[in-house]
Amino acid sequence: MTFLNPWPALAAAAVVVPLLLVLYFLKLRRQTLRMPSTMLWRSSTEDLQANVPFQRLRWSTLLLLQLLALSTLLAALARPVIQAGHGGASRMILLIDRSASMNAPDGNDPATPQYSRLDAARDAAREVVRRLGRRNEPAELMVVAFGATPRVLCGFESNRRLLLNAIDAIEPTDEQADLDAALRLAGAFAVRADTPQATPPDVVLFSDGGVGRPQAQGSRSGSGFLLPVGALRFVGVGPSPGTPVDNVGIVAFSARRDYRDPSRVLIFARLVNAGPRPIDTAVTLRIDGTQAETRLLSIPAASTLGPGETAYTGSQEIPTSAVLSLTCSRRDELAADNTAALVVRPPTAPRIGVVHGQDGPDRFLVGLLEAMQPRRLVMLPAPGDNRALWPMWSRDEVDLVVFDRVSPAQLPPVPTLMFGAAPPGVDTRVPDREDAARILSWDRLHPVMRHVSLDGLVYSGFGGYDLPDSWTALAYGPQGPVIASRTAGGDRHVAVGFGLTQSNWPMDVSITVFLQNVFDHLLLAAGEAALSFRPGEPVVVRSGADTYELVVEGPASVTVETQPGTETTLPPLRRVGLYSIRGAIAPMDRVAINLLSDQESDIRPLRSLRVNASDAQAGAVGDAAPLELWPILTAVAIGLLLLEWIVYCGRIRAG
Repeated sequence: MTFLNPWPALAAAAVVVPLLLVLYFLKLRRQTLRMPSTMLWRSSTEDLQANVPFQRLRWSTLLLLQLLALSTLLAALARPVIQAGHGGASRMILLIDRSASMNAPDGNDPATPQYSRLDAARDAAREVVRRLGRRNEPAELMVVAFGATPRVLCGFESNRRLLLNAIDAIEPTDEQADLDAALRLAGAFAVRADTPQATPPDVVLFSDGGVGRPQAQGSRSGSGFLLPVGALRFVGVGPSPGTPVDNVGIVAFSARRDYRDPSRVLIFARLVNAGPRPIDTAVTLRIDGTQAETRLLSIPAASTLGPGETAYTGSQEIPTSAVLSLTCSRRDELAADNTAALVVRPPTAPRIGVVHGQDGPDRFLVGLLEAMQPRRLVMLPAPGDNRALWPMWSRDEVDLVVFDRVSPAQLPPVPTLMFGAAPPGVDTRVPDREDAARILSWDRLHPVMRHVSLDGLVYSGFGGYDLPDSWTALAYGPQGPVIASRTAGGDRHVAVGFGLTQSNWPMDVSITVFLQNVFDHLLLAAGEAALSFRPGEPVVVRSGADTYELVVEGPASVTVETQPGTETTLPPLRRVGLYSIRGAIAPMDRVAINLLSDQESDIRPLRSLRVNASDAQAGAVGDAAPLELWPILTAVAIGLLLLEWIVYCGRIRAG
């Protein structure tokens, strides 16, 4: 405990405490007279004192109550505060989690079941603002809300009204939380350009703990999440530890056409149970709103290893484009994961062009591409050093261009896949050793690397890429990125630094999974895969001829200006559901937004996060901001004065 205003309180105590004691030492000098009766003097009995100027101080309940009340008021004047667990901070960054799991009930007040964890987080953030606003020294706070991406709602500000308005403006989303991105943003704002040596601000996280896992690079040393500067304080919301939760969610939903029968769609879904008891629930599959199948599934209870899970598999005859939806009929604490939808494209086979060196294409690569049963597979040798003669296929000719151990002069206006090649504008590093290298880490969450295991992959003859900002690293070797991706002009590109013949990848089943993911990611398998997005993901659509306005309708509505025949990125769609886009070319005239997140469907709150190699335990608001005690002390002093008045009145009546 510390005092914000000690010296004025001490000065006041030096004056008023002696005055109060003097009143009890003083006596009135009076003349003694004999009277036949004191009946008429009843109101003056308290003034019958000895005829001397001072008296010895005697025990008095009134004096004790008055001293206690005066001491309490003086303590309130000194403004005592109980400091936060790490000491006070003049600057703070408030990170408020608004991901899907924060829409679940807080669970700490059964009388208000609609009170969500996000409501509790906002209330806790408001309390921090109010507490810091009472301090003498100015306290600056920044408000950041985050789900899939962080967003600054208010920069460093000491005006409490602006800060409270920013907190009130936080809206719920169905996104998957990404604490890594939020901490990077906080670190970027932590250092002041004018005073770089100043103490960095504290970062206060308001969350139920379901904020994802650290990225692969940061977790290799066991350090957990990385906060570049400052200290993290974790204010936990949600049910108390040990309180059972109730949620069954769809965490995976995919569909692809059978290569043997393109009119038949193979369907896969995975459901999890975060509750402590096994659950039996009915799931219904619908095609364009018409019920196709209802099935009863049994899902085991959650354990310390994770939620219980079960799978749903099936197939349906869908010869044309359709909307597939899967619904879990059971009502629980989180509604966002009870339904998932997919937009199934009509069956078409891709057209693939392969650019290879003078020694011919890689036969194993050609065999893999042929297994995808493309509509057309064209082989074209690279025309040597004359870059002007390099092929620049358009979408009218091919759907995908594969560069086999040759580097293109520029990226064609179609999706590309490169093996043993360097994209334009990307430099490569010479390998620093002759023996084979291994993959150290890869982004398992990226669509291209999903379900791809690279633990046994070894390669040689390639060091790494020096990637510009426009490229994203997907896998790392000892000298840097070896697999990368980029989105340019609406087209996606994937580059692998080593050729298949320079690795043992052709002998591993993960190469087929990788190629299938590439097909799905680059061109949605030319209609073989169903289409869906996660909340907050960029959605790019192409407008039709004579279209100057795209109208998005669904759980959220928005109008976007565009130009005819161009690609337009829609504003983030943060709530799950099926959206229709008037003015967009099919199949992007309908967009399904699904949660599909193990992280968010497991709504059991966490009370510990590992940040910078140490565990941050969830605490209360008092651990994030100091608590001033003067309002409590003032109330106690008023109570003591009221008690003193009651005792005094009792004595008068008894006398």
